[in-house]
Amino acid sequence: MGFLLLSFTCSAILILLFKVFERNGVPVFQAIVFNYCTAAACGFIFLPDHHAVTSGAFLNQPWFPLSMVLGVMFITVFNLTSLTTINFGVSTASVAAKLGLVFPVILAFFKYHESFSSLKLIGILFAFVAVVLSSIKEKQGPHTAVRTALTFLPYAVFIGNGACDSVTQYANKQFLMHEGISEFAMFIFVAAGAIGIVILGFMLLTGKASLNVKSIVGGIALGIPNYLSFLFLLKALATLNWGSSVIFPVSNLGTVAVATLVSFVAFKERISKINLAGLAFAAVAIILIVLASQ
Repeated sequence: MGFLLLSFTCSAILILLFKVFERNGVPVFQAIVFNYCTAAACGFIFLPDHHAVTSGAFLNQPWFPLSMVLGVMFITVFNLTSLTTINFGVSTASVAAKLGLVFPVILAFFKYHESFSSLKLIGILFAFVAVVLSSIKEKQGPHTAVRTALTFLPYAVFIGNGACDSVTQYANKQFLMHEGISEFAMFIFVAAGAIGIVILGFMLLTGKASLNVKSIVGGIALGIPNYLSFLFLLKALATLNWGSSVIFPVSNLGTVAVATLVSFVAFKERISKINLAGLAFAAVAIILIVLASQ
């Protein structure tokens, strides 16, 4: 249980930091790149056995290709989450990101044969309603092409995080129940960081961006909880016997609750009645899924 608590606390910190970046003029993409470099460094420092990496033995591990795929997915979804936080607020971003839980829950039912019930089905349907309600803003500007495109951000975050959770779930079930957790986590961040460095390097060389010291500091602040949140989630999946159909909902509800509460208190972020209804649906959805799993 301790790993699960630590995981969703770190996940909430990630979403809240995007709001801090917005208020302090931190270039988000640069911070995300340095975040992955920091997370990769943390992964190497805390490896239980460095020989598996320095010897190149990781190249023969069955989980290695998946870590590369997840690295690409992580940096893409992380950027989408930052844009959602800036344009829709912390509560919407956290709900959209964390209700991607429906994907691993569905896989848990149909692929991994965890228990299924009508109560869980109702919970999943409530989750979809929660994403819709939490992403609606009462005050809308002119319907420009850019604004129309932005309305799809919460849905992209919802699907993207669900896909990341599903691939993580698959890797855990197939390869990581007994060993390789720390190495797997590290190489995900290595892959994401490498892609980010290539893109940022191109932007700097072509004059489309200039290096900002704030982004380095912000990236380090972001990278440490980012690494820990994923590592703790993997450890929770490997050590708890609840099943992934319970662990993902509990983790995601905790993230939404912590992020929303802190954003309301610290950032005075206004939550509309419609968004509040979305949060209520989210809470009910996850509670139903958890209760149905007991």
